[in-house]
Amino acid sequence: MSEYSKLLHAFAMKKIGIFAIMRRLGQFLGFLFLAPVIFVISILPFRILYVISDFFYFLMYRVVGYRKAVVRKNLSLAFPEKTEEERLDIERKFYRHLADLFLEMIKSFGISQEAMSRRFRIENPEVLENIYNAGKSVIVYGGHQGNWEWVIGTKAQLKHRPMAIYKQLANPFMNRFMLRTRTKFGFDFVPTFRARNYIDEKEKAGEKTAYGFLGDQNPLPHKAKLWYPFFGHDVPAYTGAEEIAKTYDIPIVFLEIVKTKRGHYRAKLRPLALQPREYPDFQITERYFYLLEESIRQQPEMYYWIHRRFKHTPHAAHYKNQLKKFA
Repeated sequence: MSEYSKLLHAFAMKKIGIFAIMRRLGQFLGFLFLAPVIFVISILPFRILYVISDFFYFLMYRVVGYRKAVVRKNLSLAFPEKTEEERLDIERKFYRHLADLFLEMIKSFGISQEAMSRRFRIENPEVLENIYNAGKSVIVYGGHQGNWEWVIGTKAQLKHRPMAIYKQLANPFMNRFMLRTRTKFGFDFVPTFRARNYIDEKEKAGEKTAYGFLGDQNPLPHKAKLWYPFFGHDVPAYTGAEEIAKTYDIPIVFLEIVKTKRGHYRAKLRPLALQPREYPDFQITERYFYLLEESIRQQPEMYYWIHRRFKHTPHAAHYKNQLKKFA
């Protein structure tokens, strides 16, 4: 039964109201509009794709100023030692990368496995191979840098069964479309709420799996078990990857993504905790943030600055007020 048929059935059984029907209808119409656009863009040659990206950059940065106040404030907090002109240079380069990133994400719907493997290479896959040969799964711990989405094209470079955690889209039609196109690369996509159960199942079954985590998101402050001075500002940190690693004795490696040229990325793996149970609580997470910051400083324009990374600092109210200054 299709999503829409289920909805009509639920309405007939008086389990949902007319407003829910109208909302879902709007989502379906939105999907009907977006899906063809995504398909057309996804089959364009890269040279045309980047012409569109250049126009998108101009529109997003020069005309609309998309989240410019947030980006500018984040950069001022992260790099107070740099001059205003140096930060503006990072800002402009970031928006050019952001335009590329949006178009490359859409391109992943139409790109082949072979083409993806040429454009996203793991520099040192032997790090994972050694863990695989030792009979263990691995947690690959990365951040929002480079084109993290293209990690899904690395299955041919891995021996482990790869898995990625994702947040479900509010539009169920787009969510199903996204999963159907992305799973063609051989990754298991697991929604956030199922991640722990999935890992528990795989570990009990003895399946050697590579679990992908992005650890630089903002947990709710009252749920944070650790605060870490990211770029010198205390932020709440997710500790779930470390806790899972210790529960199942899974080695953790840090994933660094570097942009080598337009449309080409290189991933470098760095052992983070090969024996996680030997580390004091939260030391693995602290080391993760240290390596992430170190990596970002090498290519600051490749980080995803449009999120409010510092909104939950002890000075969050001041941060919110300061955003008005950069608007």
